[in-house]
Amino acid sequence: MRRWMLPAMAGLLAVAGCQPASNTTASADAGAPETPECALTVGWDPWEPYSYEAVDGAVTGLDVDLVKQLGKAAGCRLDFRKGNWVALLGDLEAGKVDLLMAATPTSERRDFAYFSEPYRDESFVLFAHNGGVEAFQGMTLGQLLAEGKRVGITDGYYYGEEAQGLLSNPDYDEQIVPAPVPEANYRHLEEGAVDVVIGDPYVAGAVLRRTGLGASIRQLHGNVHTGSVTLMFSKASVDEQQVRSMNAALDRLESAGQIAGILSRYRGS
Repeated sequence: MRRWMLPAMAGLLAVAGCQPASNTTASADAGAPETPECALTVGWDPWEPYSYEAVDGAVTGLDVDLVKQLGKAAGCRLDFRKGNWVALLGDLEAGKVDLLMAATPTSERRDFAYFSEPYRDESFVLFAHNGGVEAFQGMTLGQLLAEGKRVGITDGYYYGEEAQGLLSNPDYDEQIVPAPVPEANYRHLEEGAVDVVIGDPYVAGAVLRRTGLGASIRQLHGNVHTGSVTLMFSKASVDEQQVRSMNAALDRLESAGQIAGILSRYRGS
């Protein structure tokens, strides 16, 4: 899925990704082989309903629930580390984070990351303030930029090849307004700092309900991008055999209908 820019910010605590735990002997059976433990540090950023903190402080969400089930199926202990997406990408490249959720494979990322098989689809659409909905309805991202409109994006997110080409065009540099988190984009839209925002409709729905902005901001027709997302693993801390094991666990969850069950629970389908 999403997200495209890199660099980093250092983090705290980490468990070495998928490295055997220090020797622990089996207690009951002296002849039993030692079992290496798989431990993965999973980076997450606030992106409700995919990843967020519940009222009790627990990390939850569609992607979090899915990766917890995947870790259980693959016999891996998971530790979750909160950050923003750009910083987490840098931590993954450095091996300080082992796994990121909801990522789109790109040639740049393949230099430092492995990718799982796709596990769900995502889409990005345009949002506008009520005052601009009628004027912008039916316009593409390219048309909006050509007319000088300001576009809100989230730092580090990947919006598909066509959109990235437009967003990277230096002719539009002054019109692109980045925000560190999705919620800030909709605040910018409410304040008139941007004309449209690119966003995931499920994330936007959660943000607009929580902030009370749903009455003044609406989704426009059409998609900016639709595609599949994967799990992204650090080449610095996770080996290819572990990625294959996680893919096998993903296949088992899919065959058992568990992925479909998680998706339907969060999306109400």
